[in-house]
Amino acid sequence: MPFRYISAIVFREIIYKKKRKEKRVVCDTFFNSSMHLLLPSSTDIYLTGGKSHHSEIRLAKYLIQNLNKDETFIDVGGHYGYFTLLGSHRVGEGGEVFSFEASPNTYQILSKNCLPHQNIQCFHLAVSDVVGELEFYEFPNLYSEYNTLEIDQFKNEKWFSEYKPTLIQVKSVVLDDFISTHNINPKIIKIDVEGAEFYVINGMSNSLTKHSPIVIMEYLAAERFNNPHLKAESKLKSLGYKAHLIDDSGNLILLESVSNYFEQYEIESDNIVFCKD
Repeated sequence: MPFRYISAIVFREIIYKKKRKEKRVVCDTFFNSSMHLLLPSSTDIYLTGGKSHHSEIRLAKYLIQNLNKDETFIDVGGHYGYFTLLGSHRVGEGGEVFSFEASPNTYQILSKNCLPHQNIQCFHLAVSDVVGELEFYEFPNLYSEYNTLEIDQFKNEKWFSEYKPTLIQVKSVVLDDFISTHNINPKIIKIDVEGAEFYVINGMSNSLTKHSPIVIMEYLAAERFNNPHLKAESKLKSLGYKAHLIDDSGNLILLESVSNYFEQYEIESDNIVFCKD
């Protein structure tokens, strides 16, 4: 394990930054699912079998406690499929998981991870409030978790000039249409889309009213371009949703103000759970 750790860190900090060539690896997750990765992205999963950020550890606990057999889980912004695979593990053979990933390079790995699991369907699509083709920015591997429709949020970051994204065109889908066409009733919808949060929420207003799924959204602090999160939160609240923090045990704590919570604890990002009473 020490050698595995040292080699992964050396690759991320030295070899990749020099050669800019990803390394394909396979690891086992803590829930015993084999997972393909492209290092240096997702080094934490490779080393620990799970995501290491505090917010994502708490999110995993919440999903384990609240996503059950035969239910339906939608993962918007699936990346390599960590939460997609966890969802598959939780819902079992009688459940369904639908995972969306807009980046073609990332989707190749996601689809490989999903292939052995018959209860997962994955889609190379952006999720929005319009159907068509959208401009999408794909970063080099080290920053692939920041792939986005909205590039301006990253232009002042120190790393941006060295790791410029590639502009591509990607097809989009509206969740209201998708949910209706597939005749599904999602229990939980997880959203991690780097600035496209409002588009996703706006495109599933009917489903939020009809099915009242639990919505889990990565939420950013004000200094990290959180206007899309504020708009998405406002839309959710207009439909009867309330915001909640996930505590260390995976339980929910009602938040009167997400912004005040971020300011009080000086948090840059967290997964906020929106649900109805």
